[in-house]
Amino acid sequence: MAAGVARAIGLLTSLVSVPLTYRYLGPERYGIWMVLISIIAAMGFADLGIGNGLMNAISEAYGKDDRRLAREHLTSALALMLAIATVLAVAGAVVYPFLPWMRVLNVKSAAAAAEGAKAFLVLYASFILNIPLGVISRAQSGLQKGYSAQIVGAIASLLSLCAILIVIALHANLVWLVSALVFAGILSALLNAWILFHAHPWLLPRWQAYSATSAHKILKLGIMFFVLQCAFTLAYTSDNIVIDQVMGVAAVALYAVPQKLFGFVTSVVSMAINPLWPAYGEAISRGDVAWVKRAFFRSLWLVLAITIPVCTVLVFASPWILRVAVGKSLQAPLSLLIVLAVWCVVNAVSVVSAILLNGAGVLKAQSALAIIVGVCNLALSIFLTRRYGVIGVCLGSIITQLMITFPTYLFLIPRLFTNLSRIRIVNGSQGVTSLA
Repeated sequence: MAAGVARAIGLLTSLVSVPLTYRYLGPERYGIWMVLISIIAAMGFADLGIGNGLMNAISEAYGKDDRRLAREHLTSALALMLAIATVLAVAGAVVYPFLPWMRVLNVKSAAAAAEGAKAFLVLYASFILNIPLGVISRAQSGLQKGYSAQIVGAIASLLSLCAILIVIALHANLVWLVSALVFAGILSALLNAWILFHAHPWLLPRWQAYSATSAHKILKLGIMFFVLQCAFTLAYTSDNIVIDQVMGVAAVALYAVPQKLFGFVTSVVSMAINPLWPAYGEAISRGDVAWVKRAFFRSLWLVLAITIPVCTVLVFASPWILRVAVGKSLQAPLSLLIVLAVWCVVNAVSVVSAILLNGAGVLKAQSALAIIVGVCNLALSIFLTRRYGVIGVCLGSIITQLMITFPTYLFLIPRLFTNLSRIRIVNGSQGVTSLA
């Protein structure tokens, strides 16, 4: 119950912040803000998938009730993350001064480019810090205690909203807005670390617990997730960047603001379904195949029962919501709202399926699929954006999902269930990894 309330608070504060920041920044600066977030999101693969690899490894160790192994995995993952953060910090310090920010952000004003460059520096520093801190939330998810992270995240969201109001009241620039927001996120990560290690002191990392074997295992698992993350980034976090480069930064707001409304539905679905990822891994390690099947199909039908009616209502309600929220300066065309609604439903089904395959360790097939989908999606999105405007990026995603991803899932998931039914899992060994 507490986790559900926390998720609701986090999502609502995020949604409330959209009209506040749009009205305060205006279309161009808000577009810059969205492009910067997309650039950072596009760098999400920089952890080499180690965070997701750690979550799978922790859930497996937890299924075996092996505390020593869990600490070993966490310590090894933290060491890898610290090494990556150090390399990225040095690389960023070298490259940053030479970036052509007017070209990167596709703006004509040197002042806007300079403000965007400084804001990016703050975001990048936060990104570097969150790489090693990310092991905390992954460990919590692996232990199926992600609810504590969600509660802390809700507190951070409220702090972020307060920070936005303070920045607006002081008439500060975009740099201060970004600084206030990232500070709340880092603070919540540190609080999560205290909660995790206070409740599970046996998990506290120690250098003596570092294991090259564990590091290799997590990195091996992570590489598959790394490929998935790269392809996902290429396909789905590049929308704002594509619009910026094809149509200009002001057009980003026309897409990004209504997308936030439908993204709210996607976020609710993802937050509700994500806990199944480690749960699938633990259930498979224990040999509870019946539960895995039951949980998957129930989650699939539940997601469809929620997203279809909600997205339909949003198509008709969005013009009024946007007019109240951001005024008449932004009028989203009906075609964009319909395309966003269709994408929301398609994406929700894809998320449910991907979480099952991730939890079961079916990674190689997904990685190959993700590369193909990512390249096709990006190319198609650019082509369709040039031809049809802002709806092109979303059309590209829908077409690649329906034509490539869904047919592949229809092959992989029945095959997974067939193998799970045939293989008797003993002592936590996963017989389905051959599918990966």
